[in-house]
Amino acid sequence: MPADLNLSELWSRLSSINSLTFTAQSFGSGSGWNGTGVGTVEVESIDDQTLLFHESGNWSPPEGKSLRFTNVYRWCAYPEQKQLRLEHLRFGNANPVYLFDLQQTAGDRWDSIEPHVCSEDLYSATLHFENESLHLDWTVKGKTKNERISYVYEQ
Repeated sequence: MPADLNLSELWSRLSSINSLTFTAQSFGSGSGWNGTGVGTVEVESIDDQTLLFHESGNWSPPEGKSLRFTNVYRWCAYPEQKQLRLEHLRFGNANPVYLFDLQQTAGDRWDSIEPHVCSEDLYSATLHFENESLHLDWTVKGKTKNERISYVYEQ
């Protein structure tokens, strides 16, 4: 039976993450973002409701050589609304790129409240707990995109 993953428990698990793996898949879109990544996560606690994930590692396409990657993501907890927000800080802390808000939809599952519109693309996500790991599955769909990125975060 899946563990209940309320916002407090989810926040505790996010705070203790230190590694990640991910798989990126493009389905007929031709973007070329197929591959796998492996890396580390340094979690920075800004305050009781804000965590920064400093991610770095290597991304490997099916063919070709491995590339280094770095990302900074900001997780924000909103206890009153029982929601969690994810932002990408590629333009710095003052200019976050909003990705999506998540809310609990089952005991161990959190889903984006609604797809985020970015130009002609829709971003949505599901977060769930499995085998002591947090799984974050993103989809990006649009006129020229049909992609899935599956992250596994571990302690």
